[in-house]
Amino acid sequence: MTKAQYFEMCEALGTEPVDSEIPIEMDDFPIEIQQVFNIYFLMSDIWDGMSGTYQGKNTTIVFELLNVYDIPHEDRLIYLTFIRAMDNIRKRLINEKVKQANDKKPSA
Repeated sequence: MTKAQYFEMCEALGTEPVDSEIPIEMDDFPIEIQQVFNIYFLMSDIWDGMSGTYQGKNTTIVFELLNVYDIPHEDRLIYLTFIRAMDNIRKRLINEKVKQANDKKPSA
């Protein structure tokens, strides 16, 4: 649900919007965080073909992407920290879903 849809729903129901329920959109974040997301999603995913587990992003092009986005050298550690944190969270969530899907499969 977008912010606009949320506000329309509140208006239709005659209720006041609740700050904690208003959906967050990319434009709500500072430009630096938007750039982190853009860089993160430009990197390819690495999957283990045997186990089907997600291993994270292929970071071999991260410095090229930081150059393309003209990220100042003094800010790159912060960007890399955010990228790494995002990847760790995403890795955990994806692998939990994969495990749950595998647990539901009948044994051979």
